[in-house]
Amino acid sequence: MIHGTVSLRGFDPNSDTAVRLNVDGIPNNLASGYMDMRPFSSFEIERIELVKGTFDPRYGLNYVGGNINVVTKQGGNVTKVKLLTGSYDTYEVDAVVAREKNNFSQTYFVSYRDTDGYRDHSEMEKGSMSGKWFYTSTDGRMSVGAIARFFNMDANAPGYLSKEEFKDDPTQMQSFARTDGGEQTNKQGSIHLDYSLTHALNWSFKVYAQELERSRWAKFSETGNQQERRTEETQYGAISTLTYETRDWGVERLTLTWGVDYQYQDDLYQRYVTVDRVRQGAPYTDWDYDQGYWGSYLQADSDVLSWLRLTGAMRVDYLFGEFEDKVSGEKRDMIDYGAIWQPKIGAVISPYEGYNLFANYGRTFQAAWTGRFNEDDDTDYSKNDGWEVGFKVSPVNWLAGRVAYWQQVRSDEVVTNVYGDPENLGETKRRGWDFELNLKPHEWVTLWGSYSRVNAEYADPGPANPERDGKDLKNIPDYAIKIGVDLEHPTGISAHVWMEKQSDYYIDYLNELPKVGDYEVVNLDLKYTFPVITIGVQVRNLLDEEYAGFIWYNEGGTPEICYSPGDERSYYAYATLDF
Repeated sequence: MIHGTVSLRGFDPNSDTAVRLNVDGIPNNLASGYMDMRPFSSFEIERIELVKGTFDPRYGLNYVGGNINVVTKQGGNVTKVKLLTGSYDTYEVDAVVAREKNNFSQTYFVSYRDTDGYRDHSEMEKGSMSGKWFYTSTDGRMSVGAIARFFNMDANAPGYLSKEEFKDDPTQMQSFARTDGGEQTNKQGSIHLDYSLTHALNWSFKVYAQELERSRWAKFSETGNQQERRTEETQYGAISTLTYETRDWGVERLTLTWGVDYQYQDDLYQRYVTVDRVRQGAPYTDWDYDQGYWGSYLQADSDVLSWLRLTGAMRVDYLFGEFEDKVSGEKRDMIDYGAIWQPKIGAVISPYEGYNLFANYGRTFQAAWTGRFNEDDDTDYSKNDGWEVGFKVSPVNWLAGRVAYWQQVRSDEVVTNVYGDPENLGETKRRGWDFELNLKPHEWVTLWGSYSRVNAEYADPGPANPERDGKDLKNIPDYAIKIGVDLEHPTGISAHVWMEKQSDYYIDYLNELPKVGDYEVVNLDLKYTFPVITIGVQVRNLLDEEYAGFIWYNEGGTPEICYSPGDERSYYAYATLDF
């Protein structure tokens, strides 16, 4: 299967559930906690809002190291169609149609993509569609609407290669992975209400329901069995936010926010031994469980003085659920974690216009997916305490920069290994630097870049693994760099070139194997915009770098060190029509 995850603040997205994903305000994490961006096409996305760190009080479950909010296109009077073709017999069509009249807006989106993939046995076909219907009252005080989404994907998986196989022919599939792959279907519906009770008091309310069905077939070695990992999930939830803003309480501005959210899940997780995707008897793992949470927070955000902004919040979450292991017949309740308190506090000092000093502290949490129902395990929920200090500058409209130092200490960090089993890492510590710079030397040209350095290590691995103390966490690069140049000429010509670079990393617990995984990839986009049509060309991996997107240590397996090759240089041409 292809991944739909991102990494933030030194958390490995392949094994850790550290990032909360919301799309148009609706949670989109799986029951296990993993985020999944696959159902959402880039053509539908209006913008992506990224929050790093532990300071945001809006979210509880699945928010550990950061959160991502995806906002999709809505409203207006537009018809846009995009047609794309390119390397590996790739074909894609996207279309968005939006209409507004008499305070009513409707937006429709459809996407389809088919590709053979860079490697043998990596064919993928996926499609999605969505509809949005919203009504705004004449006086503008109320907005009510609904969103419906559907997504389906069928993808093959070529398996991991040994280093020798990777060097010899990265396009080949692993011999024993000839029937690996997966299927996935998502359905989602939501209702949204925004209402201004007074000029200062506003209420936002959302309810949603969503279903997921996914089967993944995977074989990790020639001598092992192929597994089918079957997931069925149904989620229901509601989110309420009440906001009051005033300038009459002796400060320049005060915003008070009270938020409440609730989610209930009915989940099934199974594993079968299969031969070429054919089940060989009953499941050897068969979990039928329901789980839920409700959380609430209060936040005060105030411009106390013209140069001082203070923010404080407290969030509390409660988890509940029941679990049945249908193989053993065992039933048990979720561990009673009690009230999970998460304090937040922050300050921004602006001594001069365009210059800001900031600092914040916050606590986030996570309860291990498979450990939430283990009453014999005295492991508490994982507490993640983080703080950040930094400086942001934008003295002129052509220059913006940001630098920050941060640290996060997490207790009882539980991750999921590649076999789907939990591992308790004990106490971990992450710290690092973030640098961002945007420079506009000319009205047509923008230079931008970011640099993130991370040191992630075991702070106290516990009595079972004392030899790990002070070692680096595996699969975490020391740094990542992204730099680029954007050209937007008034004649309609535009060009974008950027480089993504990642350092190497350890792949074993004791850091005894050599570091691997460093690469740098350059990409290029060129396009020309006519009155109703835009013609473009994309070149991915412009310099034809041979690299592996992910490498991991399969201790005792074959191959022992597993490589997932990245795509070679590839070309795509597209046309976007704007009616």
